[in-house]
Amino acid sequence: MRFVTAVQMSHPEFVEGVSRELWLRIWSEDKDITEPDSLLQAGKKAGIPEDQAKKILSTITSPEVKKRLKETTEKALQYGAFGMPSIVAHINEEKPELFFGSDRFELLAHRLGEKWLGPVPQKSHL
Repeated sequence: MRFVTAVQMSHPEFVEGVSRELWLRIWSEDKDITEPDSLLQAGKKAGIPEDQAKKILSTITSPEVKKRLKETTEKALQYGAFGMPSIVAHINEEKPELFFGSDRFELLAHRLGEKWLGPVPQKSHL
C-alpha cells in the first residue's frame, strides 16, 4: 500500500494501472508483491518508466508516504471500511454510502444509475 500511495503522490495517473497489476500479480500469478522487484515489475507493466518507478520505490519508507497512508486509512475507517474492496460513493448531496465486496458492484451501479455489465463487460453482452 505504501507503493500505491507513493505512486498516487507523485504520478496519480498510474494508480489504477499499478493497482490492477499488483492485484494480478498476487491473485492470478501467485507472486510476492512485498518484494521490491515485484513492485517495480507492476509499475513497469502499468506504464511507469523504470527510472521513475525506482524513484517512487525509494520513497515508500519516507515519513511523507507513511503519513499519507495513515491519513487515508483513518479516513477509510471513518467511513466504516473494514476490508477490500471498499468503495465510498458520494452520490449527489446524499450522505456518503459504503459498498463492501465485489458482489456489491451491481448495487453500486444501480445507485449511480448505471447498468452493471459484469466484471468482464465485453463478454457479458455476447
